[in-house]
Amino acid sequence: MPRYVEKTVAQSTADAMFNSGGINNLIQANNGDLYLVYIDSGSDVAFKKSTDNGLTWSNSTIVFAGTAVALSVWFDRWSNIAAGLIHCVYTESATDDTLYRTINTESSDALSTQTVIFAGASTATTGFLSVTRAVGGNVYCRTCIDAGTEGGFYRLPTANVPNGAWDAARTINEANAANDAIILLPDYDAADTQDIMAVFWDTSASEISRLLHDDSANSWSETSIATSMTKVSSATSFRAFDVAYDIANTQHYLVAWSARDAANADLRFWTIDSGSITEGTNVVLNSTDDQDLCAVSYDAATGIITVLYAGASAGGETVQTALSVYCKQSTDGGTTWGPETKVIAGTRTYNIPAIWTSSRHTGKGRMPPVAFLNNATLEEIMVVTDIVQPRASYQLFG
Repeated sequence: MPRYVEKTVAQSTADAMFNSGGINNLIQANNGDLYLVYIDSGSDVAFKKSTDNGLTWSNSTIVFAGTAVALSVWFDRWSNIAAGLIHCVYTESATDDTLYRTINTESSDALSTQTVIFAGASTATTGFLSVTRAVGGNVYCRTCIDAGTEGGFYRLPTANVPNGAWDAARTINEANAANDAIILLPDYDAADTQDIMAVFWDTSASEISRLLHDDSANSWSETSIATSMTKVSSATSFRAFDVAYDIANTQHYLVAWSARDAANADLRFWTIDSGSITEGTNVVLNSTDDQDLCAVSYDAATGIITVLYAGASAGGETVQTALSVYCKQSTDGGTTWGPETKVIAGTRTYNIPAIWTSSRHTGKGRMPPVAFLNNATLEEIMVVTDIVQPRASYQLFG
């Protein structure tokens, strides 16, 4: 019996699952249930749920019926908040708005009232979208739509979560640009618990930087993480960088490809917090071409960091046309990495333009579930599950 099993979980509108650079995650709830939030084949925002580590999935529940073109999610527990809301933000192309709704995983998956974050004038492809929640409870969204010509940065005060009104537009970190990308994050060790952090990929500068947002001053500060980072358009594939969350040590783990589908590209790794940026050992050093995409997950029970990516380091596959999914794990905070392991059964390959995982999970060393988009014919979302049961008893995280 193979250790890893992949199965089709949902049909999707393929472009919407990576176009505009939305962050799409698998979420592990506090009771261990998995949630997949996605844009379905009818362009609706939907979710499915698994109670057995991804082996079987429920029927879909519609969060938003319309024409969604970008999606981003956040989970309360990733902000060290003892609650179970999945915060969903999505941009739709009928009224050209960015909208917000929550799924309450601790109250029968109840949906909140839908509210408007940003009312746009028109929608065009490319842009970016990200949502997070501060440790203190405020929710923040950075949206860029209409090929970079519209968007902004918005705050939902904790007193208004989840059904209340969003504040007026706040100061943005940088002028909108269609092919930039951002991942908003909580700042675990900030003195002001409403301050947040972000990782920003500036395409024009080929640079990744850490942003700190001062909530009370409504201002941003920026520190470079790495230059000479070549990002392709999110309309081609997404994502080339990802972040996992280590709450106990008040830090985040960042992975990013220095280039896509290029010889000698590196899959780089950093530990970041509000006071420091430390580069670890490259997950992949001097790629032999035909590698793309990445996702990272932190096991809150064991401290194991798992990095997933598409394409074998030894070559022999073709970006987007014929790829498999591989992983490496670190037990020492990214100082060393274990061997490259294929996580798709057999010799099968897929057309993969997007990949994501549960950024924070409790698996007792078991590989976190990973989802990828197979864009060959059916535009399907597939989930790969590690079916080997962990030896230790299951332990939930707070």
